[in-house]
Amino acid sequence: MRFLFALSLLSLLALPAQAQDRPPLDPGVRPVTNTFAITNARVIPEPGRVLERATVVVRNGLIEAVGENVAAPFDADVIEGDSLTVYAGFIDGLGHAGIAEQESDDNERPRDPGNPPREAAGLTPDRDARTLLNPEDGSVEALRKLGFTVAHAVPHDGMLAGQGTIILLAGEAPEAMVLRGASSLFAQFDGASGAYPATPMGIMAVLRQQVRDAERMQTGEALYADNPAGLDRPTYDPTLSALAPTLRGKQPVFFAVDGVLEGHRALTIADELGLNLVLGGVRESSMLTDKLQASGVPVFVSLDLPERPEADSTAADSLGGDTLPTNRRTRSYADIEDEVIALNARRSEAIDLYERNALTLHEADVPFGFATLDAKTGDIRANLRRIVEAGLSEDDALAALTTTPAALLGLDRSLGTVEAGKMANLVVTDGSYFDEETSIRFVFVDGQRFEVDADEGFDAEAEVVVTGTWDYRVISDQQPMTGTMTITDDGGSLSGTINAQGVGTLTLDDLELSGNRLSFSVTSDAFGTIAFSGLVTADTYDAEMTGANIPPLTLSATRRPE
Repeated sequence: MRFLFALSLLSLLALPAQAQDRPPLDPGVRPVTNTFAITNARVIPEPGRVLERATVVVRNGLIEAVGENVAAPFDADVIEGDSLTVYAGFIDGLGHAGIAEQESDDNERPRDPGNPPREAAGLTPDRDARTLLNPEDGSVEALRKLGFTVAHAVPHDGMLAGQGTIILLAGEAPEAMVLRGASSLFAQFDGASGAYPATPMGIMAVLRQQVRDAERMQTGEALYADNPAGLDRPTYDPTLSALAPTLRGKQPVFFAVDGVLEGHRALTIADELGLNLVLGGVRESSMLTDKLQASGVPVFVSLDLPERPEADSTAADSLGGDTLPTNRRTRSYADIEDEVIALNARRSEAIDLYERNALTLHEADVPFGFATLDAKTGDIRANLRRIVEAGLSEDDALAALTTTPAALLGLDRSLGTVEAGKMANLVVTDGSYFDEETSIRFVFVDGQRFEVDADEGFDAEAEVVVTGTWDYRVISDQQPMTGTMTITDDGGSLSGTINAQGVGTLTLDDLELSGNRLSFSVTSDAFGTIAFSGLVTADTYDAEMTGANIPPLTLSATRRPE
């Protein structure tokens, strides 16, 4: 019965994930020697440098040779690269790759909200991302299919969420994925629920206190080591001890910020406490550049961008040429249309700042890389194109995906460029990565080749209708599941639910229609998050289901006649 539970969504909803009968994970060992040769390809060894017809040889997980006169070894698996382009594997500077969001019960209010347990307060700097990694988490494969080969992964929740780790986006077990452990301390303005600290000012106060207490503890430990007979032995505190590498300058603090004000606060507190700071998730830098330049703090820019409102060609005429009137009041029903146009114009101007964010940092000579923090994987390539269209050159965008994050994360001796002796992390495409028509053909991670399936049947320009009620069927090795799925459209915003007999109703999260591709996810405390993605025709929907606690499954649905 437990085996059946592990294979069906219905059973996963009925049992906690830890009750499923799953075999222990193999720690993972490098496969027998793999040798590949990508011949006669267009190779981009680093941003701004191109080899038009070169060969890249990969052996034992390393790049053995790169050049225009390099011959393919006799034992190599040859990839004809006449129409292909080879890049260094991309690096995600900050995100949650391979780490599911930890379960929490916000309804449990601490007995003493003013002095809650450290977990409730979000003080878990001793939490190690390596212990949270799941190679089967859908984000690992999703990012790899986009060309990312390495990621800086951090825990999700809390003001001091825990220790980050550098991982390879491949591996059968966490041990095989970890490239560098305890690489950072991750902090954010994430207030506690119903307890102290719940506000940004409270978070800054607690952070000051934690750092000062950790400094005193270190001093006490040093004094006790010199004179144990004359002093009381210091009490071990996991929170304060976890801050020791940060205080010694051996571990940077990656501080995720949302907005200019949080950016100023993070820069201020880091300067006050002498922390080695890296800002993450920065979306608007125009009002931070002076402080960033003065402090020398690098930035990882989130690839999350807001959607643009639909363009209205009548905006200027409707507003008499003034798209941003100073009087924002709607005095009567007759003003509503003009007010909507004006608000959309303001929103478009704000989105322009987001899209030019990377360009602003580049022009200010602030070192920056890209991060997937808060970004939907399905939007990342499109958002990169928007950033390039806003003025950042393709070479500078490529640098923010390769050489710059490699340097900022201390990985540039082994990653970031296509050159002999470096780790064989590569992205192979059939054109410029930033071209909408380009497909990713192969991704190499630590010398292991992954072929990216062509998206057959996908039509970005297709117009399909997904609203209505669908009858679905999920096929597993045991028994099929059936149920219904309902999707509604509220003024251009899709929402929906899915249910099955004996399970109940779940909300469809992140519901998105792109061309004829429909994707969404469902989440439960029992099984975590399961992602659905597939193509829609007039009356059918076939989707792949992926999640950390289930094997790959397929959902097939047909639309009910109205």
